[in-house]
Amino acid sequence: MLIIVMIRHGQSVSNVNRILSHDLNVYPLTEEGREQAKRVGKEISKLSPKKVFTSPILRAYQTATIIGEENGLIPIIDDRLKERYLGELNNKQFEPNEHWKLKLAKKEIEIKGIENWELLRRRIREFINDLRRTENGVIVAVSHSDPIRAAISDMMDMDDVSAWGIKIPNGSITTLSCDDECNILTIGTPFFTQQVLDRLKEKIQVTQ
Repeated sequence: MLIIVMIRHGQSVSNVNRILSHDLNVYPLTEEGREQAKRVGKEISKLSPKKVFTSPILRAYQTATIIGEENGLIPIIDDRLKERYLGELNNKQFEPNEHWKLKLAKKEIEIKGIENWELLRRRIREFINDLRRTENGVIVAVSHSDPIRAAISDMMDMDDVSAWGIKIPNGSITTLSCDDECNILTIGTPFFTQQVLDRLKEKIQVTQ
């Protein structure tokens, strides 16, 4: 039995300033983001994770490092967890009330160089399938909003706009339970409910 705990990075400077960025070494965590990472690290410790994988992008790597410190683990970088490649939107501010994704879907705008949603789904699928082949127990994966949404939408066969209602807040937990197939146990939650925690611990005992 494999449990994949996907974590969106804590609040970053880019989130506060509504800046889109796929750059590696800019926009660190805010103080609130560090606190979010500590809280989620303590929450995950209830499951005794075996490994922490992370996007190489600074805000995610900082989050993974804090989670790792809470659990005695060193983060492992995997490029498949990185932010969606944003093309010409990179380092641009966005307006939440007139979201670029909806405009793109309606063909009101054209964005050069942006990573196609299906390609994003594919790379996240490859990451998850590799874990299913090589790992068991509880594995943490620190990533970004769109890659985590892509993982969920891939399991539900949804395109980007059809998965619009899937919200992945900073420092939130999305949990997959994988045996013959993967099932979604939590989406974007701040902590494990006791019901989910009991289910996860039961699954982990079966693995052991």
